[in-house]
Amino acid sequence: MKQIYNLIETNDTLVIKLLNKKIMANIDNECKDLEVKDFYDQSTTHLADIMENQKKMQEQTYGFNFEDMTIREIMNFWHCNTHAVVDEIHEMTDALGGIKDGSGNAVWKYWKKDFSKYETLKISDMSEGDKKELYMEWVDILHFFINYAASIGLDAKTAYNYYFAKAEENVNRQKNNY
Repeated sequence: MKQIYNLIETNDTLVIKLLNKKIMANIDNECKDLEVKDFYDQSTTHLADIMENQKKMQEQTYGFNFEDMTIREIMNFWHCNTHAVVDEIHEMTDALGGIKDGSGNAVWKYWKKDFSKYETLKISDMSEGDKKELYMEWVDILHFFINYAASIGLDAKTAYNYYFAKAEENVNRQKNNY
């Protein structure tokens, strides 16, 4: 196990405190105790709610004005979001191994002693807290992914219609030996 050092300042004295914790890509964002309300049953426009909320957050919280952005500014925004998605995928990969009740990154680090235990484990074997962490990492990926749609003015109705049109085309391509 890696060790984490915490710097604590007290009365002009700097103290280094050793913390023994399991390490994942980002250790300061546990969500296992986050209350998750049933928002789904309160809506009939689920995808639109998600996409509109994400766009609103980008505009109101971070000050992005997508309609006034140049193509270059959108590209720069995408670069940042691509890095964020990749980072969140790494965090989700660690979460797949269980953050609190599992072995974290041993799920992919073949040199760790707990690596082989994942040969037989299933998602249903995870603790509820670890599943929640895993799901929250997926939601983090979704946040950044939806930013791409917001930045080009893609709304839920258009995304929905384009998705099903393209899905149908993909099935037809496979039927025709694409």
